[in-house]
Amino acid sequence: MQLFDLQALPRVREPAAVCLGTFDGVHRGHQALLDATVAAARQHGLTACAYTFDVPPAAVLGHTPTEVLTPIAEKAALMGAYGIDTVVYSHFDAAVAAHEAEWFFEELLLERLRARHIVIGFHYHFGRFARGDAELMRSFCEKKGVGLTVVPPVCLPDGTLISSSAIRDALHRGDRRLAETMLNRPLSQREEVLLGGRYNE
Repeated sequence: MQLFDLQALPRVREPAAVCLGTFDGVHRGHQALLDATVAAARQHGLTACAYTFDVPPAAVLGHTPTEVLTPIAEKAALMGAYGIDTVVYSHFDAAVAAHEAEWFFEELLLERLRARHIVIGFHYHFGRFARGDAELMRSFCEKKGVGLTVVPPVCLPDGTLISSSAIRDALHRGDRRLAETMLNRPLSQREEVLLGGRYNE
């Protein structure tokens, strides 16, 4: 697995299946995205790529602090374990947030990453003011002949949506079992600190 900052990314020559998301925690919902990306890459003879951010957008745009569950190097290592060949990331800031949805699709996905199949979650948003959604991505892909997979929600048996926010809430309550169930793995060292750190003060 290779990890690149987008600004230092060399020219990409091989077409790719690209999954999109923040991937904080690389939890079971994220794992479904990664599995779909690897499957699409194998089916179409593409490289399996993930595009993400080094910090969750909410940590930059939100009014309340958002703990990072998985730093970028750890996030990339987890993605690699699920079969992703290349992880590309940007630092999320106001400049990144200002890019229009069209720029994100045309310049970033098609030109820089050479995406020929895209994988997103059902509630994925992109572009300025989060204007882009699954339907807009579908229309973009149809116009350019790019494949698209939209992964449906991944929930616990009781219907609880698995999400990074739900994992943070579980850590806040000190509920190790629930957090590990949603992560589908033992807590990392950082998550252990969150479980027993400021959340329990």
